[in-house]
Amino acid sequence: MLDEELLAGADIPGMRPVQQQRSRDLVVRLMNEGLALLQDHDFDSLSIEALCARCEATVGSFYGRFESKEAFIDTLQRLVVADARRYLDTTYASDAVPDDSLPHLLAWICKGGVQWYRDHEGLVRACLRRATHDRRTWTPLREAGRLHVAYALPRIVALSPPESGTALQERIAFAFQMLFGTMNNMVLIDPGPISLRHPSVARTLAAAMHQLIVVRV
Repeated sequence: MLDEELLAGADIPGMRPVQQQRSRDLVVRLMNEGLALLQDHDFDSLSIEALCARCEATVGSFYGRFESKEAFIDTLQRLVVADARRYLDTTYASDAVPDDSLPHLLAWICKGGVQWYRDHEGLVRACLRRATHDRRTWTPLREAGRLHVAYALPRIVALSPPESGTALQERIAFAFQMLFGTMNNMVLIDPGPISLRHPSVARTLAAAMHQLIVVRV
């Protein structure tokens, strides 16, 4: 769930500043209900009227805060990414990250990644489709992925057999590219045979990452 803390100091193009508590509360409701609606509707069919009805707000109040539906989705993406960054900062600073073995760490990474994609599947799909026309719309999510790699890479290196040069780091980066690219593909077109909702998807992705990292090419 997105919360008011994410709005503090937010300066997002297309979203007008929210000063009053009532306005902040409404924006948070719009964000969370927007996430819920996007799970069942694509960007084009997302109805601002339906969104406002779920929030017991007027359409006028929506456009008093957002310049357009596109601006709303951009804001939603940026706040979701801010929430993800907050989670990564907190989690990687704690003792929650497995440090006993590489398979355990990769399983933990993939389980968390799959759950995040499931929780935000509609938003990711909307952003991917918009990115086909404007690649810049994917920038916040790309930056969140890079942050995750930056946090995870030294931990993966520490649990991997030592080797000289940069080949190991390059294989780790490619393993993450495979992870994110595969999940994006599952969200966008779901080609099969394994879908984002398949019970073994996290385990399969972790095994694939492990092979890409440990097998020297």
